[in-house]
Amino acid sequence: MLRAGAARGLLSAAHDLSDGGLALALAECCLTGGRRAPMAHGEAGTGCVVTLPAEHPLAALFSESAARAIAVVRPGAEAEFARLCAEHELPATGLGQTGGQDLEVTGLFTVPVGELSAVSRRTLPELFGA
Repeated sequence: MLRAGAARGLLSAAHDLSDGGLALALAECCLTGGRRAPMAHGEAGTGCVVTLPAEHPLAALFSESAARAIAVVRPGAEAEFARLCAEHELPATGLGQTGGQDLEVTGLFTVPVGELSAVSRRTLPELFGA
């Protein structure tokens, strides 16, 4: 279904939720700005604002599942993407919008994308004493 959406030009990014769940997928998408490779040093990523279902927001953030993915739908393609999901009998839930300088999960936390980037770049060097 994601390949079909990409082939139709409906998506600007997608990420599975199998390793680290939605929280890690959101952070990685913010860091890459929808690209496959990480941003170069000094480049800014793209933030997002998401609102999780009221029931079990932490489970929604950290549940790992190979059968779930987050998709960034191109502006104006939301209705067509919803039809594609219905054609494939797959549930889809809108979570929010991309843009800005922060990764914000409404009511839970806000992290500047620049801070995510800095932590991402320094973790391994600090761990190995470089």
